Amino acid sequence: MKKWNILSLSFVILLTGCIPALERSEEDVIIVEETEEEEEQQYVITPTIDSPDNFYRNVLRDGKYHRSEARGNVAHAMENRVDLNQFEMGLIEIASGFYDQEDYYFQEGQHLDGSRINSWLRRYDPDEDGNQFGLNPSLGDGDDDEERMRSNPLVLSHIMEHNYFYGNEEEGVNLGGVVIGLSLRSVYYFRTVDEDGGYYFHEEPLDPEETLEQGREIAQEILERMRAMEGLEEVPITFALYQEEERGSVAPGSFVSMGNVESGQSEIQGWESINEDFIVFPSQRARNDQPNLSSNFSQFREEIEEFFDRTVGVVGKGRYKNDMLEELKIELNIQSHGKAEIIALTQFISGRVESTFATQVPIHIYVESVNGPESIIIQYADQEPYIHIYK
Repeated sequence: MKKWNILSLSFVILLTGCIPALERSEEDVIIVEETEEEEEQQYVITPTIDSPDNFYRNVLRDGKYHRSEARGNVAHAMENRVDLNQFEMGLIEIASGFYDQEDYYFQEGQHLDGSRINSWLRRYDPDEDGNQFGLNPSLGDGDDDEERMRSNPLVLSHIMEHNYFYGNEEEGVNLGGVVIGLSLRSVYYFRTVDEDGGYYFHEEPLDPEETLEQGREIAQEILERMRAMEGLEEVPITFALYQEEERGSVAPGSFVSMGNVESGQSEIQGWESINEDFIVFPSQRARNDQPNLSSNFSQFREEIEEFFDRTVGVVGKGRYKNDMLEELKIELNIQSHGKAEIIALTQFISGRVESTFATQVPIHIYVESVNGPESIIIQYADQEPYIHIYK
């Protein structure tokens, strides 16, 4: 494991953008010397954001944010943006169960580059150059392309790596753990071509239990490969399996399982189920499964439309963990407006949100128009709402 010796410690203050409900702390500027190199490097730990959301501080090398080399270079096949956003943010939340935000710092993955991940996302084919390391199933033999593809769907669509560091003046700075997210399809979309060059588009719903089992097998194979990589022989590694939603879904998918591997281990000993779900408001499912919140949401929408004296697109997304509401996000889309209307509408919403929903979970409300973001209201339990109106 690569270790860094601390030479000195100083403090500076960074100016940051406007973020609700926060106090900026001083950032630790750690100047370190790698024992294997003569070149001196500077490591910066970004300031802590004091807010109800627990965010990791970031490790900056020479004052720069280091993106994963895989970002922008991986040909992932997740079907919608809401899945990709939830996949990344949910992975950070899972990490917080193993790596406390007070003691660990975040950095995008630095070990799995784009070419490696792309090769892993391919179908396995020992006879085709570049596909020997594919983690998706081989197509198998046969003349009927459609049948072969239906029988051997591409299950794995994306792989994401996050790194977590710890350090202090006495011990130096070390890689403390790696979290790997594996995104799994719920529907396999594919196409076939006939003899005349015509395209036919197909979709094959996947059995979630079978997909989950394949995901666990893939995770074990990835673990063995990572243990053979320099710097990862002894590091704890956590795997999290994400089940995507179908194409065009308004709500994202969710993480369904995770397995933790202690330092030096080369086998995932056990998997823990994750009970996470998203419900869209308004919807028939919301009315059936969450009648009280569904009723409150309908009341909220009616009050907004009365105030605005026109139809307003209002959509909510409730996030549930272990069948309990964790967070509610609401998006309002308006067609035409004046800035005075936006101010009045935002003030009206801020005065109604807490009493209408009467919940202890965070509520985020975003007002948008054809011109882009107009305002944001964030309500935390027992706090005054934070309001920002874009100019």
